Amino acid sequence: MWEKLKAQFENTFSFKFSRNQWKDIKRLLFEIHRRDNLKYEEILDKIKKDTSINKVGGRNKFFTIKKDLIAIRFPITSSYETIDTRNVFLTEIKKSLHTNLKPSKEFKPQHIFVEKGASPSYLLSKFKNKFPNLRIDELNYYADYLKNNKFSLSNLKKPIVFIVKERWDFIKPCPCTKYHLGCNYWIFNLGMGCPFDCSYCFLQAYSNFPGIVLPSNLDDFFTRFNDFYKKINRPLRIGTGEFCDSLALDDITDYSRQLIDFFRDKPLYFELKTKSDNIKNVLKNKPSPNIVISWSLNPQTIIDSEEKATASLQERIISAEKIQKKGFPLGFHFDPIIHFEGWHKLYKEVIDKLYHYLNPPFKWISLGTLRGSRNLKDIVEQRFPETNIFYGELFLGEDKKLRYPKLLKKEIYKNMIKWIKEYDKKTPVYLCMEDRDTWQIMDKRFNSSNQIEKYLLSKINQKLKI
Repeated sequence: MWEKLKAQFENTFSFKFSRNQWKDIKRLLFEIHRRDNLKYEEILDKIKKDTSINKVGGRNKFFTIKKDLIAIRFPITSSYETIDTRNVFLTEIKKSLHTNLKPSKEFKPQHIFVEKGASPSYLLSKFKNKFPNLRIDELNYYADYLKNNKFSLSNLKKPIVFIVKERWDFIKPCPCTKYHLGCNYWIFNLGMGCPFDCSYCFLQAYSNFPGIVLPSNLDDFFTRFNDFYKKINRPLRIGTGEFCDSLALDDITDYSRQLIDFFRDKPLYFELKTKSDNIKNVLKNKPSPNIVISWSLNPQTIIDSEEKATASLQERIISAEKIQKKGFPLGFHFDPIIHFEGWHKLYKEVIDKLYHYLNPPFKWISLGTLRGSRNLKDIVEQRFPETNIFYGELFLGEDKKLRYPKLLKKEIYKNMIKWIKEYDKKTPVYLCMEDRDTWQIMDKRFNSSNQIEKYLLSKINQKLKI
């Protein structure tokens, strides 16, 4: 098909494409076709309207055709600025995987591997009780699994669990990105991998290991945290949920009970972030004003298409309502916000729904637009051939991640903040991984990560004596 189309273009414009030139043209044609549901002949007809193509020769003909295709591919951005083609990411089209394991709504592991250093383990007992017929094997070290089982992208969501004794990655700063402002958040790193399967998840490009890795030695985590906190000795925000969902497997791991008991009433905020409705264990705990239970939110149409095996929007909000009634503070994360035709209406409806069921103020609300590495886009094309979200108006930013242009991001953030403020002027709202210029849309000006952190900690309950 592509060879025939190439010949059609070359005959139409009396120009022979080099291999690299055709790679760029092919990618642009593919993404326009996918996103706009246009036939390739229809795209060609659009380009033929540009009579200037036949007035130039040599490589300039290629550049003119490419420029026209870029204008069609990025209609919003091209309407208000000249697009720098160096920021347009064009790579070989990736074929979808022949086999691609996908998780079901109910997580059912097929196999457990236990490190010798993690046995005996309460965590293993939990899995045995819930799944009595589960196959269990022992490893000296969990990475030994790869000696006999070569990793492939199609097995990323293989339903296996590794119970390990964590040795190094207990606490780490949240990895912001170059040229952007962070919020000095800290990660309590409870494992790697997730039973959910979100198309935009950065872990797909970050992990080279299948299944889910869970630490059994929480006592070591707590010891390391005490040592860490003696050195840092200041208020902070820390939480799980960066490399795994905080509550998705909580009915098995029982992490929430241990974490809430440990962090209760400490002079800090501890956050559990989730896309699940797995809150039974949390509800058994006594609430504390510094323990924040947070949900990531998106319109249901995005949840259906991009957040596989997660709880519905209604299930998340009803779960948050139960948690609030129990007495825990709440947080919410609109991240990633995905731009599409009609996004205004659907995101406004999510905010309306949020404030219909729940009472502000919340501890915080974060906003972040869709972003990802170049490698992530390639992986998504292979694992999620049905999704079009990375065919939106995404360009390479200063940090070399694919991002919406600033004008579009600012429009999104201004609207989201306005809709939130119509209900709630007390909850701190902040941006995730944005540069100083984008932060200027806020009522309050921020120029450093320390200022953002201070803003988010300023409303902490005075009873915590911070």
